Amino acid sequence: MKPKEWRPVTIYRVIDRHTGEAQGAYSRAYCDEYDFESPEQARAANVHDIFQDRARFAIAKYRVTYELLDADVP
Repeated sequence: MKPKEWRPVTIYRVIDRHTGEAQGAYSRAYCDEYDFESPEQARAANVHDIFQDRARFAIAKYRVTYELLDADVP
């Protein structure tokens, strides 16, 4: 039986327009989260609503794909 194929996933990230870097939002898992399921979720990720500032922050859309690097790793 063929293993389950992974499908491409679409994610959204908050990008600082001034630096071009992705901005993380602190999560309850004690880490910064960078990947969000929708643009609305990305804008609402910061408790202080700073990501609502559209002049400062852009929302970038990514497609995450899977590439086989080695079929049988020793």
